Order: sequence, then structure tokens, then C-alpha cells
Amino acid sequence: MENPTLHFVDVIKDYIIRHDMTPTSFARELGCLERCVARWINGTNTPSLEYVIMVADYMNCSIDYLFGLTETFEVKLVTPHVSFSERLTLLLKETNISKNKLSVLCNVTSSTVSKWLLHGQLPKPDVVCSLANYFNCSIDYLVGRSNFR
Repeated sequence: MENPTLHFVDVIKDYIIRHDMTPTSFARELGCLERCVARWINGTNTPSLEYVIMVADYMNCSIDYLFGLTETFEVKLVTPHVSFSERLTLLLKETNISKNKLSVLCNVTSSTVSKWLLHGQLPKPDVVCSLANYFNCSIDYLVGRSNFR
């Protein structure tokens, strides 16, 4: 599988071209700093999951599409969104996985998992891809944008 963040950059580049935009105008429309988009495109920075969600919301597409995990562009959004921590808590209960086991599976500390569950912190994009794969669900489901697994 292609690196999800590389696919993300390819999708953004294509979107910018198809909509006759520049990286600067895309950043302005998105509501983020121009240098963020420039750094994503030139590969010097990886977008945070917060920015990935912003891009998906702006483009009205699924995060799974942005990462090349599905060819389906559309996403059926749930309103109001469910938080990542709520969805992760539900998945842990359904699968009877402890947060310590999850920390080992994700190669992060148990305090990082606690930050996800208790403080609403979001994981890095590569980790959320691994989590979605592990729980056999879409990233959009995992981050609470959709009720469809």
C-alpha cells in the first residue's frame, strides 16, 4: 500500500489543479497557513490529523479517500460528530482490548492512549490508519465523521 500521506498530497495537488487554484488559494480556502500546505506538498511536513479532517471537510470527501484506502469519494457525515475518544472507547469495549494492549499494538505509550481517551488528543495520521485497519473500520468512522464502518 502506498504511504497514506503521500496519497493525501497527490489528492490535494489534483484538487488544486482541477479547481484552478494555487496552493496559496487552497490554504486560504481551507483556513490554514499557506506554509502548511506548501510543506505538505513539498514533503517537508506531514499534516496532523486535525488538518486532514479539515481538508476532508472542505473537500466534502472521506478521509479514507484522501489516504487512498478507498476509491469512494463521498462520505455520509453524522451530525453531530462523535469524538475520536468516544469512538475509540466504544471499539475497545466491543473488542475487549485494554488500553495497555492498544498501546503495544500502536507502538505508543499507555499515557498517549490515555491522552486519546481522556483528553481528546488525536493520533498521527499513520497511527489512525493502523487503528482503523486493526478495528476493521473506516478512518471516518474511527474519528466520528461517519456511522458507517
